[in-house]
Amino acid sequence: MEIKSLDIFCEIIDNFGDIGVVYRLAKEFKSIYNEEVNIRVFLNRLDEFLSLNKRAKNIGYQKIDGIEYITNEYLAKNICTFSPANVIIEAFGCNVLEGYLEKAKDDSALLINLEYLSGESWIDEVHLMESPIGAKKLKKYFFMPGFKESTGGVIVDKLFLDRKIKVQNNPQIYYKKYLPDLIDKDYFIGTIFSYEKNFLPLLNVLLKNEKNNCLLVLGEKSQESMRVILKEFNFAEVSNGNFDFENIKIKFMPFLEQEEYEELINLVHYNFVRGEDSFVRALLTGKPFMWHIYLQDKMAHMDKIDGFIERYREVLEEMKLETPLNVHTKLLRDYNLRDNNSLELGKEDFEEFFKEFDNVSKLTHVYSEYIELKCNLIDKLNRFILKY
Repeated sequence: MEIKSLDIFCEIIDNFGDIGVVYRLAKEFKSIYNEEVNIRVFLNRLDEFLSLNKRAKNIGYQKIDGIEYITNEYLAKNICTFSPANVIIEAFGCNVLEGYLEKAKDDSALLINLEYLSGESWIDEVHLMESPIGAKKLKKYFFMPGFKESTGGVIVDKLFLDRKIKVQNNPQIYYKKYLPDLIDKDYFIGTIFSYEKNFLPLLNVLLKNEKNNCLLVLGEKSQESMRVILKEFNFAEVSNGNFDFENIKIKFMPFLEQEEYEELINLVHYNFVRGEDSFVRALLTGKPFMWHIYLQDKMAHMDKIDGFIERYREVLEEMKLETPLNVHTKLLRDYNLRDNNSLELGKEDFEEFFKEFDNVSKLTHVYSEYIELKCNLIDKLNRFILKY
């Protein structure tokens, strides 16, 4: 089926993950089709989008890089003037305006429910399953992102991969842009973008590693958590948001646009990330990572962590690096074993992770290649639509 027009609906709840995925999806489809396909993104609110793209404005309708961004409020007020696209993506089971949906049942061909990412095995059975909606023409299907070739994969966008190569080939340019005081200095650098977390175990291990360490702390929750922990040490605030203590330098980074964040995580040695979109970017860098998964009631998030660990091990066990694989997967699990986001000390111990860092790097590099080659959601989604 030819894609004549594409509408993507996104309901932002309480973080940047939802809009991060949708923003990336829209940009990648635009890069594929350019002016051939009209792309619209409908949002329930704009706060997070305004942070992700500094050109965005707090208005109901705007066009940026050829993509239309429209609020649900604007759509509701002007529903009589809107014709639904022939292909609709409903991100994460969000609510589509009833008036729009009634029109779409008669005028549109395909509605795709793009679900949350999961490594659990059951998603194989649900992926591409039809969901009856009582329409003669419009058909709805589940599209399940995952870490296996038989699932919907993850967003492997060419825009990110091109940016990754640019950073790898020109690191000095990006050091000058983000870390000018570290140019030509031998620092072991990591980023931290997390939910509330006690970072004492991490700092205690870095203090003993005989390296010059630098932590780049991003996001309000990470920075608030780190400020509390810094009081446990004698960190000196050498300038606003920059702290030094023994062999550790900590930098509180300003909020970065999506493209800037991608440059930074490809520049450093390792990344601690949260949610879904940042996690996938961390995987694609090929660098060691720690994933702070979104917390769910009754610790349901641990099923998703365990599912990912199973998929991760399936790909990497043949490398015969059993010790670093065990160390990394155990730490991933311990890091997320929580029933609330707080500054309570967790079970995680980073000592073996950093001792095995070089071998963990080999694992994450191979896994990034696997994801890129076998789990490309953009390619899978586009092919599904075209073959429909």
